[in-house]
Amino acid sequence: MFWQILANENTKILRRRLFWVEIALVALIVIGLLLALYITVETNRNGAGLPSEERLMLLQTVTWPGALVTVLSLTSGDGIGGLFLVILVGAVTAQEYTWRTLQLWLSRGIPRSLLVMAKFSAILLSAVLIVLAALIIGGAITAYFSIQSNGSLPLEQVDFLHLVMSTIRTIYTLLPYGALTFLLAVASRSTVVAISGGLAYTLLLEDVLMQVSGLLGERLSQITEYLPGSLANSLLTLNQSTILAERSLEVGSITPWYAGIGMGVWTLFFLVLSLWIFQRQDLSE
Repeated sequence: MFWQILANENTKILRRRLFWVEIALVALIVIGLLLALYITVETNRNGAGLPSEERLMLLQTVTWPGALVTVLSLTSGDGIGGLFLVILVGAVTAQEYTWRTLQLWLSRGIPRSLLVMAKFSAILLSAVLIVLAALIIGGAITAYFSIQSNGSLPLEQVDFLHLVMSTIRTIYTLLPYGALTFLLAVASRSTVVAISGGLAYTLLLEDVLMQVSGLLGERLSQITEYLPGSLANSLLTLNQSTILAERSLEVGSITPWYAGIGMGVWTLFFLVLSLWIFQRQDLSE
């Protein structure tokens, strides 16, 4: 029964115009940013206006293998990937109350816990496709940049096994933001509240908390390092060290492994709270 519900939820997401609009926007944003960086590099080829060292560093962000790290960082939890996932999850989940599809599933004897787990699991497909779309589009355009700038595509410098792992890590950083929005949608039954709350946290609240904590003491500052955004940054330092053939890694006070555990804890916390609220909701209204 779980797999039947999950397949149904995945199909509904794939049929939504909103989902494909988001995929197109992700592709356009990635192309636009990478193209702007490449034009900046090319217009300063002779060192006019941009020191040679800075130009070289910028060139590495838009050519392989460094460009692959750049693309994945753009679609991480605190990047455009997190923003688009928040909008999708908020719309998909909250509209279920308006369309009364939840009541339809429950009328067939589906346990509420099973329904919540299936609906949340469907979020994973969305996260995967958002990141993969950006990686495929970004990888293609930066492959062209690499050939134009270096004369060839340096495939020997890419560790493809670790590229796969880095992609999985990037997808993983999206889950706490999706789970938070899922919680807001279940608690409020409102698309506006779920999306605006998720975006407010992703774009504003976490940054404000981190800045304010630095002024209020070292201990509070250390606590904010366990917020999803900070944990995502710690986890994604592994991307820098594993996609590139040259392995150099700088980590903060939280190691990537503990950061990964922390993000799992946040995701589980939001999911359990969503289930607790949903179990007690009166859906007969």
